[in-house]
Amino acid sequence: MHQPAAIDRPLVARACLVYVALFACSGFNQPFFPLWLSAHHVADWQIALIISAPLLLRIAVTPAIGAFADRSGNRNRVARGLAVVVLLFALALGRSDGFWPILLLYCAMTVLSQAIPPLIEANVIQMVRLGIARNYGRMRLWGSIGFAAAAVVGGFVLGAGGPQAVFAAFTAALAVQVVVFLALPPAIQTPARDRRPSVALMRQPLLLAVFAVAGLVLTSHTVFNVFGSIYLREIGYSERAVGALWALATSAEIAMFWAGPRLATVLGPFGLLALAASAALVRWSLMALAPGAGIVVALQLLHSATFSCSYLGLMRFVETNVTDERGATAQSAFVTMAGLMTAGATLAVGPVYAAFGSGAFLAAAGLAAAALAVLAAVRTPLRAAEAVALSRQRERIASSRTP
Repeated sequence: MHQPAAIDRPLVARACLVYVALFACSGFNQPFFPLWLSAHHVADWQIALIISAPLLLRIAVTPAIGAFADRSGNRNRVARGLAVVVLLFALALGRSDGFWPILLLYCAMTVLSQAIPPLIEANVIQMVRLGIARNYGRMRLWGSIGFAAAAVVGGFVLGAGGPQAVFAAFTAALAVQVVVFLALPPAIQTPARDRRPSVALMRQPLLLAVFAVAGLVLTSHTVFNVFGSIYLREIGYSERAVGALWALATSAEIAMFWAGPRLATVLGPFGLLALAASAALVRWSLMALAPGAGIVVALQLLHSATFSCSYLGLMRFVETNVTDERGATAQSAFVTMAGLMTAGATLAVGPVYAAFGSGAFLAAAGLAAAALAVLAAVRTPLRAAEAVALSRQRERIASSRTP
């Protein structure tokens, strides 16, 4: 009879450190890369194309890397190799100029970097399932801390040295990531016969519905992710304020990840995803009205629900419905599905933002409404799956206490 493992605090600390390094890179890149592109005289529609292109390309790349990592039995080796190659592409990108060199190098760098998080998430979810770690949210929040810290520092660097200085800080963060990845927490090895990814994984309608809901809510962030910094500067915010507003949203995200375990117990995947979609509908509808500073701050705080609850609901469902042997495959499948949605949204947002400005946020609100519609359609089977998962969890706890 399986006995749950004891909490391994050093291993948990290693996972937290890896999350900090991984998301600090995003904190230097995501809020400020559009500004770097603008400084290189890249047009708005070209910015949208550059950012969306790797999201389309990863449809072919990310699932293949996830499946390869699962088959290899050594996800960490794959992640470390990817991190080194990503750094090399970033070094080349920093010296490039012109639309086509930037497009090609950014695509290569980003496609490979986007394949890394699913490998790490698969190991972390396995740690939680086996009892090596207490919960996902309180490890994942360290990634949010890394993002927030990098966004704040990036704001100061932007004010002092401009977009090129921020890109240099991003490259340095990638170098640190390569070193930190030496501490990647290991996956628990499984027999070779169990490592073949299951084709049936993507034939589960309920899993696909959960992927769709989480993907739609996360995709609704596209307008802000691509043009948020530019928009905030247009309406009068300084470079430091832009970084602070990004950090504020991420701080709210951290608080939600900390509260996540209890919230997940109360709400379950359905409740978490419903909260995320509802908050996104409110957040983007109000953002379309070009609100004042006080309301912008409140809307950034809603990131705690729109982003964190999407991930918590998704991971709660994956934790209880996907086996360890299919972990990276499932994570990569979601990243690919969400990437396809985000790519389409990013391609569309360039001309929409150019034509309507802040009105583009109404399209984001529409994606949140679509997520609510999908969630309503699968409410009954999703609630039933939650009940089954809860029953199994209680059985495991009871069996672990049996001498």
